[in-house]
Amino acid sequence: MKDIIVVHPVKETAMKIRALIEEGGFHVSHICALASSALEIAYSKRNGIIVCPFVMRDMSSTDLAFRLPQDFDVIALSTSGSEQYMGNMITMPMPINVDEFLKTIAILSSSTSSFTKRSKSDEEYISKAKEVLMSGKHMSEIEAHKFLQTESMKTGKNIVIIARNILDEFA
Repeated sequence: MKDIIVVHPVKETAMKIRALIEEGGFHVSHICALASSALEIAYSKRNGIIVCPFVMRDMSSTDLAFRLPQDFDVIALSTSGSEQYMGNMITMPMPINVDEFLKTIAILSSSTSSFTKRSKSDEEYISKAKEVLMSGKHMSEIEAHKFLQTESMKTGKNIVIIARNILDEFA
C-alpha cells in the first residue's frame, strides 16, 4: 500500500481528515502543516498519496503535484466546489463526499502506479536530463524536475521530449 500524507495548517482539521481516512481502513503515515514538509517526506518514499487543501501556506496543490516524484498523487480539497482531474492531481469539492473521497483513496492506494506512470526508458531520459541540469546548471534534483515540468507546460511538449532535447543540447 502507498503512504498517505495529510497536509493541513490547522492541526484539528488534519486530525479529522486522518480519522476519516483511517476509519475507511487506510493508514496515514504522516501529518504536516506545510506542503514543503510533505515534499521532503515524499522524496524519501517510493510512492504515495498526499491529501491537502487546494491552497496551502507555502505553495498551491498544483505546484506540489508538479514537484512530487513519480508514483505520487495529490487529492486537493477545494472550497470552491470544483472537481478536476489533471496529471497526478485530483481536485475534490468541499464539503467532502465521504464515499467518493474514500473510493478515490482506495483506487489510488491499490494501483501500482500514479496517473503519471512512464515507461522505464522514458524515466531514464528524465533521470539523465535531471543529472545534466544538476551538474551543468547547479540545480538540486527538485529544481531540475520542476524545470523539466515547467518547460513541458510552457511548450506543450511531453516531459520526455523536453528531457531528450536537453540531452541532445548537452551531448
